[in-house]
Amino acid sequence: MATPLSANQQSLNAETIKLSLEQLIACQYMTNDKIPLPNKKTKAHLVGGHLSPFKGRGMEFSEVRQYQAGDDIRTIDWRVTARTGETHTKIFQEERERPVFILLDLQDTLFFGTKNRFKSTLACLQAARAFWTAFNSGNRVGALLNNANEHIELKPSNRRKDGLRMLQKILELHNNRLDQLYQNTTQADPYKINTSALLDSLIRLRHLTKGGCLIYVFSDFMDFSSDCDKQLAHLAQHNDIYGVMLTDPIEQHIPIAGHYQVTDGKQTVGFNATSKKRLAQYKSAFDNRLNKVQQRFINNRCFFTQFSTAQAVNQLYLNPLQLERQQTASPQHSKQVAHG
Repeated sequence: MATPLSANQQSLNAETIKLSLEQLIACQYMTNDKIPLPNKKTKAHLVGGHLSPFKGRGMEFSEVRQYQAGDDIRTIDWRVTARTGETHTKIFQEERERPVFILLDLQDTLFFGTKNRFKSTLACLQAARAFWTAFNSGNRVGALLNNANEHIELKPSNRRKDGLRMLQKILELHNNRLDQLYQNTTQADPYKINTSALLDSLIRLRHLTKGGCLIYVFSDFMDFSSDCDKQLAHLAQHNDIYGVMLTDPIEQHIPIAGHYQVTDGKQTVGFNATSKKRLAQYKSAFDNRLNKVQQRFINNRCFFTQFSTAQAVNQLYLNPLQLERQQTASPQHSKQVAHG
């Protein structure tokens, strides 16, 4: 087992831009977390506003036994009762699986990177890790995938072939857009942003989730609007949400002062970063955006973390409760993760 594991880790840690299905499948070897049960913490400020870890009496039939005082009369098994002449009731076993949804927001702003890999590549790898973590925990996994041109919805399933189909869709969505942006022809698609893509996915999630779900959101949140905030608030009332903001070191700060040129392969713009004041303004702009998004997640009682392309793929905690414990143990990480 040691040899293939080592090979898969090398594949994941390689500096890559374009994805392969082998990389996404290899992510199953980097999932040491377990998906937690629905959060029992208070989800609203109203009295009694607690999210139950299980909904109703469950949907899985367990057995039939004789009726006892206090049993719900709605569960009486009338066929067995008529056959035996004694009242019997059905017993239902609470479901132990947890629906998991993966929202992968692959806007054109993610097709960029200066360290190890593109943000888009990192987002896909983390989405694959989230899938394998949920799947190996026995949960049904669904996904909403989008980029500048496409929106793909995959219903929750606990079948392996459906999971592999999800990984294939992630691969195609990423690599097709990468080719459109960077292929060396005059037919290359222009860089663009679908400002409503994340909002549309959050709205759709409100119709798909029935409460008690764990929702991963992988994005750089460049277009996280006030409308997105409202949809997040609605979703967070009955679900646990884990937002992962993908970043690149050059977005956070410019290490060396000077004149810079940035290009997408077709157009070039200049950036003057020759003074400490400009460098400070650049860093402040990123910090303000990060704090704004993080505060919205905190206000809605959601989990949140920032994750950089400079970090190793397996450094991201996929269990949000483990992330919270790590924050408590290491106060220096308090600016990177939060939960209300």
